Order: sequence, then structure tokens, then C-alpha cells
Amino acid sequence: MNKKIKLFVTAGLILSSVSLLSVKSNKTGIKAVEGELYYVDFFNNYLREEFTLSSGFTGRGNNVIYKTVQVTKDSLVDKPEDPTRRNYEFQGWYKEEACLEAWNFDTDKVIKNTRIFAKWGISSKEEMVEPEYTPPSTVLEESAETEYVLNSVMNFVPNDLDQVKLPTAALEKLEANKNDVLPLMEYKVKASKSITATYNNNKITITCGDEERVLQVKDDSENLTLSTSSYETKAKNYEKKALEEESYHVMLAGSSSIEFWESSKEDLAPIVSYNHGIGGTTIEEWDEKLNARLVLPYKPKMVVYYVGINNVINSKQDKDTIWTNLKKFLDDTHESLPDTKVQYILMNLIPNYTSYFDTINAVNDQVIEYQKSNESWLTLINPGLALVKENGVPNAAYFRTDGLHLSYYGYVVWGEIVKESILNGLENM
Repeated sequence: MNKKIKLFVTAGLILSSVSLLSVKSNKTGIKAVEGELYYVDFFNNYLREEFTLSSGFTGRGNNVIYKTVQVTKDSLVDKPEDPTRRNYEFQGWYKEEACLEAWNFDTDKVIKNTRIFAKWGISSKEEMVEPEYTPPSTVLEESAETEYVLNSVMNFVPNDLDQVKLPTAALEKLEANKNDVLPLMEYKVKASKSITATYNNNKITITCGDEERVLQVKDDSENLTLSTSSYETKAKNYEKKALEEESYHVMLAGSSSIEFWESSKEDLAPIVSYNHGIGGTTIEEWDEKLNARLVLPYKPKMVVYYVGINNVINSKQDKDTIWTNLKKFLDDTHESLPDTKVQYILMNLIPNYTSYFDTINAVNDQVIEYQKSNESWLTLINPGLALVKENGVPNAAYFRTDGLHLSYYGYVVWGEIVKESILNGLENM
């Protein structure tokens, strides 16, 4: 992953020609600082196509922040590393979005909160394609004590009794590929050795040279059943499509903002993605049951989560409880998917739930701090900031009449920003 881009935060939704780039509050997840410190935001300055809202206003999802730094008043700001962009050549940093006057890093001093914009020139017009993914190496060093090492089966680790417990989707994938289940396993083997793995009668037989190992496969679906019948029905419907959804692609997972993104497959094209959202679900349900059922068996190269909002407005948990649950979920996910890049979408501020803003912002702040020490595998996306007005209040035009779920136009902005972050992440894997 490109460590230059540590946090995908969006600003700059333009409504009726009013720029939101000036929004500076904890709505961004960054608290204001007292005294003589100022923020300098470096914007990628990607101009988007305009669209018309039902209210009649013109909108466009625009700038994604490349980097934010703090400097003291009347000081210079260091020039960051040059950003990159598909089909474009970077042409320097400028003082305004139109890129009329270049920022001089040797003489221009920061005297207030400042925005600096990237200028781009078209270098080619190649069609956008999903970057090719290379699975982790399966080569084991010849000096290793064993001929091969088996880490897991579709990210499920066998226990000391040589048993592995699997959910429905994983069992179906084993059965469908029973003559060669090695691609469904995470393993390493010495280059001088050959290895095979087959599945039959609830057993995986691994053969390496003269050594044969048998793993007992246990159906764990009963232990992963959800207590809410409607959620369980949706989970089973996703599992029924398990054989249609290949390994090593992008998985979208989480609550209603993911589930109701009905056009996600088309919006994210040419990225191959699968949407396993279930509205109403909590962090705990994903951590304890749904991740195992709807994410791990698919061996995703990247997974994008939107979870936590139901812990706020349905479970009414306090900010510390939510963060404890979210941190455990992220830790557990990385432990189960060590080679997978994770993107977490920060929680939106939602129009009809203003009493929860402090909790939402507090949890978002916590995950921003957490990401700083986990940037090798975790990226944050904050598309919700593009859905607020200049005063930081969510714009109802981007939400359905319930004041909770995104409208069509909300997904135009929200989805575009998520896609940009996914593409950036894939290109730097």
C-alpha cells in the first residue's frame, strides 16, 4: 500500500457554487487546535462531473485530501511527495482550485488555515482496468524444518486436533473443487517438493512427498446462525451465491449503507466486487459471525466495511463501548486476513439523528488514531463529509426521507469517493 496516502478524507462538495473546502471541525475527525497552529490541506484536486439534485442544486463530488499537516503561524510548509494519478502527470501545487498561482515552498508562509491544490496534465487515455492481483507467495525456504506449512483453509485455522471448522460458503467451495482444493488454502511449500490436496467425505487429504495429512472438516454453520431471522435469511441468500463469487476480489460488507448500494457492482466497475451488506447489523454480529460467513471464505484481496452506525442509533452504546467493539473487530479481521487490505468507511453524520453526532465523531476520532499505527493494511475513507453543508450539518438532499439512509444522489457522491479509495489501494498493493 502506498504509505503516502494515510487517510482518504473528502471535502469540497460544491452546492450552488458554494465550496465546502473550508469545513474545519471535528466533523473531519480532526479537532481544532487552540493557539498559533494552522492546518494545511493538500488536495488531489480531482474535478468530477456535475449532476443535478432533486432540490435543483448543482453538486459534484470533488476533492480528496492527499495530506493534512499542521504548521505554526508565519512558517513555511514542507513540500510533500508528488501524488500520482492514472493517465495524468502531476504539474505542481497551487494556491487555488483553478491552479492559477503556484505555491512557493521557499517563500510562501502560512498565515491561516490553508488549502493547496494539485495541478494535473493529461498524459494518456488508457481505459481504467482493475490492477492484476498476485496472491502471496507459496514458496517455503529450503532451510525450513518441514516440507510445507499449512496456515489455514479459506482463512480458517485448523486446531491442534487437525480439525477445521467451516461455514456453509466454505464447505460449498470445497465440494465444488474437491479434486484440487489447494487454491482454497493458505500454505507454503519448498520449491523442491510437490503438494496436492483433495476433499472427500468431510476430509481434506494433503499429500507432500511421502507424507500424507488428513484434516477433519466440521460444519460450523449452526454456531454462526444469527438471532435475527431477517438477517439470517439475507446471510443465507448471499451464501447461496458462494460458487458464483470468486476469490481474490473486493468485498463490500457492513450494514444498510452497503446493502442499499444496489448499483455498487456497476459503480465500481471495472473493479470486480461483491456486496454482502445486511442493514441493521452491528459490529459484534460481523465480528462474531458474519465475517466468517460472508468475508473469509472468499479470500478477498480487499474488504471495505461500513459498520458501527447501528451500535450508535439502535444499540445506543456509548462511545467507549463502540470503540472497544470496533477495535476488536478490526484486530480480529487483520488476524484472520493478514494478506488482505482493509478499508473502513468512517460513520456518516445523518440528518435525523443529530443527538448522536458527538458519539459518531468520537468513534471516528478513535479509529483515525488507530489507523496511524496500522497503515500498512488499513485505509480510512470519509465520504460522509461530502454530504454536509458548509455549517457541518448533513444535507437532507443526499438522504432518503427517513433521514438515515442515502438517496440516489447521496450514493453518487458517497460511492464515487469510495471507488477512488479502492482504486488507489489496489494500485498500491
